[in-house]
This record gives sequence, C-alpha cells and structure tokens, in this order.
Amino acid sequence: MKNNKDNMEAEKILEPKKPIMTFVFLGIIVLVFFLQFIINPLELLVNLGVQRELVQQGEVYRLITAAFLHLDIIHLLSNAYALFVIGKLSESYFGKWKFTLIYLFSALTGSLLSISMGDGFSIGASGAIFGLLGSLLYFGYHYRVYFGNVLLRQIIPVIVLNLAIGFMVESVDNFAHIGGLIGGLLISKAVGVNSKDKRSDKINGIILSIIYLAFLVFLAFFMER
Repeated sequence: MKNNKDNMEAEKILEPKKPIMTFVFLGIIVLVFFLQFIINPLELLVNLGVQRELVQQGEVYRLITAAFLHLDIIHLLSNAYALFVIGKLSESYFGKWKFTLIYLFSALTGSLLSISMGDGFSIGASGAIFGLLGSLLYFGYHYRVYFGNVLLRQIIPVIVLNLAIGFMVESVDNFAHIGGLIGGLLISKAVGVNSKDKRSDKINGIILSIIYLAFLVFLAFFMER
C-alpha cells in the first residue's frame, strides 16, 4: 500500500504541467530585448545592468533587472532556449509559485556573487537559469529512483561543462553562474519538494538560504578588496 501511495504521488508530481511562469519570464526577457532597440540599444543596459559601484550606491534593483537584459540576439536566444528547456521542467516539478521564487532568488544570489568577485558590468538570465539547474539537482536527488541516470548523465555534466566553459571564456560571468546555482539549491530545499521534504527540512533550507544571502550581502557591500 505504501509503494502504491508513493507511486501515485510520484506520478502526480512528474505529470507534465503547463509552464505558465516560464513563458511569463520568457516573454519579459524578449520584450525587454526589443525595448532596448526601440528606446536605445545601450540605455537600458547602462541603467539596469549590474555594476558593483552603482549597486553599492543604492541602485539595488539592478541585482534583479540585470537578469532580464541581454547584449545581443545570440545571447538572448541561448538563454531563452535554456530557460524554455530547464524552466518548464523545474516549474512542472515545483509548481509556478515555488518556481518563481527559485528563479528570482537565484537571479539575486547570482548578481550578488558577481559584484562580490568582480568590478565588471554583468547582464543576462544565466545566473537564474543555473539556479533552476540547482533546483533540478535537488528534485532529482529526492526522486533518484526515477532520475538517477538523468542526474549522472545529463544534468551534472551540463553544469560541469558550462562552468568549465565559463572559466575559459573571459566574457562569461561564471561567478553569477555559481552564485545562482548554489542559491537555486538552497532555496529549493527551503520551498521543499511535495511529499518528500518534512517541515524541519524546509526550515533548515530557509535558514541556510538566509545565511547564504546574508553572506553574499556582506561580501558585496561590506567586504573590502
């Protein structure tokens, strides 16, 4: 009876669902990209992108807005495709509201680690997308009976390969990727996987997420380099 109950719960969670918020985020980044060229190709990037000094001066909104900006069509298409593929899985498994929190928290932590470790200008949704990969890692661990091979042969290799490329290509903000990935893992534990995470697990996840966020804020705003 327990096995049947577990199987029914797994089937319900694994059943594909409409990725509403994934399409919302996709629509926003595409709309913003076209607005860049209607208004001015560089104006939105300059006014909304992440840059350490500007954020420290009080323009903290940049930590989120930068995740919806892209430099060119290749940058946009690559992130849009990744968001479509990874986002619809994460949203299907966690639900639209948990997915939204994971996406935004990952974007925030990615931007914070980016400005903590560098002084350059950073834009793009890749930090948030790495956070979604982190959420799939967390979900796959709970359902490793179903996703064990997927984790080992697809998700983990994709993460490792992209991080390796990020360290080799100077223009890629790998700190945003790492910050988003860790943020996605921790906030996924905080929101929890239905029928798998106990209340104590979620509380631990919330505590770890707060500590991680506070640590990044300290690095970004108070740590001298």
